[in-house]
Amino acid sequence: MVTGRGRLTLRDWRKIDVLCRSASAYDDRRVCYLLFDTTAYHDGLSCMRLTFEYDDRRALVLVVVDRSDRKLAVEGRLLTTTDAV
Repeated sequence: MVTGRGRLTLRDWRKIDVLCRSASAYDDRRVCYLLFDTTAYHDGLSCMRLTFEYDDRRALVLVVVDRSDRKLAVEGRLLTTTDAV
């Protein structure tokens, strides 16, 4: 697994620092685990557009697949420079 750090941007524009462990990558698609204390995360945000920005400025648009008290399992795609974050 590839591990990186970054920030998860929630619908209310709060940013949460998280650790990202990539489980798989194919073209611009990613399956990852976002590791953080999910008490700052509300289940209602799962149906909203979430973005994750790596420290190296790459960004993912995410869909939450599963969650626990310490992680979110997400699927997403890398945003290109023409996509709006």
